[in-house]
Amino acid sequence: MAAKETCYVYRRPPIDLTRGWAGLSAATAAVARFDSAAAGLPAALKGVTFRDLLFRMEASSSSAIEGVEASARQLLMDEVLVGTDDLASRDEQVREAARSLAAMHAAADLPARRPLTPSFLFGIHALLMEGVAGAHPGKFRKPPYVGYAAGRPAVDSQLVPKCVDDLLGFMAEDPGSEGPLVRVALAHALFELIHPFHDGNGRIGRLLMPLHLMRAGATAEPNLVLSGQLYVHREDYRQLLANLHKRGTSEDWVAWVEFMLEIMKEQALEHAAFFRLIRQRFDEVSKATLEAAGQRAAGHLLPKLLATPAFTVPSLRSDENRVTVHKWLEKLVAAKVIKVERAGVRRRATIYVCPALMSLLGRK
Repeated sequence: MAAKETCYVYRRPPIDLTRGWAGLSAATAAVARFDSAAAGLPAALKGVTFRDLLFRMEASSSSAIEGVEASARQLLMDEVLVGTDDLASRDEQVREAARSLAAMHAAADLPARRPLTPSFLFGIHALLMEGVAGAHPGKFRKPPYVGYAAGRPAVDSQLVPKCVDDLLGFMAEDPGSEGPLVRVALAHALFELIHPFHDGNGRIGRLLMPLHLMRAGATAEPNLVLSGQLYVHREDYRQLLANLHKRGTSEDWVAWVEFMLEIMKEQALEHAAFFRLIRQRFDEVSKATLEAAGQRAAGHLLPKLLATPAFTVPSLRSDENRVTVHKWLEKLVAAKVIKVERAGVRRRATIYVCPALMSLLGRK
């Protein structure tokens, strides 16, 4: 049978979006709790600081769904090594996950007033697929290439631009009475079934969800990343997407949405608990830093320690002179707030880690 005959036929879901969703109330409450927990973090932890931790874990989990194994700790150490003489030792899977992390940050930095467009998708895809042979970074797939979604031929390559335009319009619409969570669940499935790129569709689709959640009014910031729970339930995730492709009945779509509502609920509750742990650890490290090195050191170092609990002196980018910074770090090492992970030799910088904060990355 010709590939074209078996391609997925794109259409908006054949379901009543206003129907009663069994998991919607609990998921909505959990997402609201997540957003409240994020808003309640101290000023020093807001913005990109805790996002750095979440995004490293998200990049790790989203990559793992695709069979790319790189832990959040490895991603952090990779960042530390960038710009040093150790680049030759970087693991290829870590590099691949690092590209996913870069694409996530670029997506999150898109101003809320700017619409999601094909050009935006091209930009984040180019970051994700930079240097990958045959991936055609920043370009939709074209004939004769046949994309595969859930192991089956995706939308006809000639129709990809039109389908993506329709999907972006769907994402920009007011979610209506069904609410933003249902709309995000549907949009993610549609993106994966279109499968617009040669490679990287799963990771692009997953990084779009927190952006869509924010733009649809569910969260204040694009920080509710979902790949941790999707990785845990990856077999169901793949099978439910396959069912949408193979049959696409109203029952299949309802099962998909209910699955995603459960994912959003569990992930939101997990992240809210994680924020409480972040705050506890930050308070402990803050107190120890103040006692060991004083207020001035704490003011300069604490936000950077949370964002990057493994670092070198150059990577701190402090406006203080290096002699002062080294003295602060010596005091923190003596107080066991930080430790030397790798001593510097010649031009190779010393790598420091903060164990209490580094342990936060011990999860996917």
